[in-house]
Amino acid sequence: MTYGDWALLQDRRGRSYLFRLQEGGSFNYHRGSLSHQAIVQAGPGARIATPQGEPFTIHRPTLEDYVLHMPREATPTYPKDAATICFLLDLTPGMQVLEAGSGSGGLTLYLARAVGPTGQVWSYETRPKHQARARRNLSDFEDWGNVTWLEADLSQAELPPNAFDGVALDLMEPWTVLAAVTPALKPDRFLACYLPNLTQVVALLEYLRAHPLPYLHERTLEVLHREWDVRPPIAHPKFQQVGHTAFLVQLRRVGGV
Repeated sequence: MTYGDWALLQDRRGRSYLFRLQEGGSFNYHRGSLSHQAIVQAGPGARIATPQGEPFTIHRPTLEDYVLHMPREATPTYPKDAATICFLLDLTPGMQVLEAGSGSGGLTLYLARAVGPTGQVWSYETRPKHQARARRNLSDFEDWGNVTWLEADLSQAELPPNAFDGVALDLMEPWTVLAAVTPALKPDRFLACYLPNLTQVVALLEYLRAHPLPYLHERTLEVLHREWDVRPPIAHPKFQQVGHTAFLVQLRRVGGV
């Protein structure tokens, strides 16, 4: 850990603080400050305390930590959902993935890590400000040079046939791009949609029923993590929980168009 790296401090109540280490910088807390030099010298995994005795542990931030704390122009895909989308797309290193809705780059980061430096993510976004934020968030944390950014409307794109191993759509109306992306998705591969409300899920499935597109609806799910507060002999669910964030719809392309 050195200057320029991201550092995560965790206090005794489990609260975390993310920042980039700078020469001459300091972390200021209501019970004292810590110099960045002291944090660098202690290193990740170490314990450190302010002059007032307030203890912290030092960590390298995980991808989950970063996505939850990073600057945003749009609400990012929660890590629990982004990781599940990678699972639903059955991604492995070297694969080619198409994404629409760069947003703040949270899902892009997970897709880029899943396909690795030998793979490629093609990320479409119509809003320049959002894509600029997504690009900065990715380059600031983990950039393997495996993301191609396109400021364009995916529904109007001319994509090469059978080019992609997976498609991830974070769009309000994903059905508007299906005609463009379907020929580009390899047969027997997956398309996943991130949809905040059930009305969108119903509209998507009704659209598929009304139009002859070659998809099987594999499943619709939501990801719920129930965290527990365990301090023997007491154990109970945490009072503050992240509940519903989105529905995830998994489609499989079969023979056809």
